[in-house]
Amino acid sequence: MFRFRTAVAVTALTITTLAPAPPAGALPDWIDHTSSWTNEKAKAPRVVDLRYGAHKKFDRVVLEIDGKIPSGTARYRKRFRYDGSGEKVPIKGRSGIALVLSPAYAHDDEGGNVYEGPRIARPRFETLKALAFTGDFEGHVSFGLALRHRAPYRVFRLHDPQRLVIDVQHR
Repeated sequence: MFRFRTAVAVTALTITTLAPAPPAGALPDWIDHTSSWTNEKAKAPRVVDLRYGAHKKFDRVVLEIDGKIPSGTARYRKRFRYDGSGEKVPIKGRSGIALVLSPAYAHDDEGGNVYEGPRIARPRFETLKALAFTGDFEGHVSFGLALRHRAPYRVFRLHDPQRLVIDVQHR
């Protein structure tokens, strides 16, 4: 069963992982540590949207990217702060994942906002409790995912349109 903030058409997708390429159609393994990936071909990608949904065995966050998917890191964190100001982000969980994309932008060349996703959302799914857009600062776009418990996760790419997917596993 899918529950999405916005409607999403489900079609055949080409999946490319951020780790070494698995067999065609396979998803990357679940991990429980910091992960990072690079993409030197990403020059000035724009993060334009974020969707989230609950699945039978995991919760999913999908970032839509205009341009090539940027380099990034995902690491466990309990509390989040807004980039630039350092102010506390008003989402809490027993655990969480901080996601930072770089180089990446959520604004256009004139400084106008291009990100259309939620600033803060509280879906209260089985694992994903809340999420927040935490910054578009000095070439970094960041998000915080508040979790009900520390959960294994996986990060991978989907194409046409370009998307970065973060799944967090249920218990």
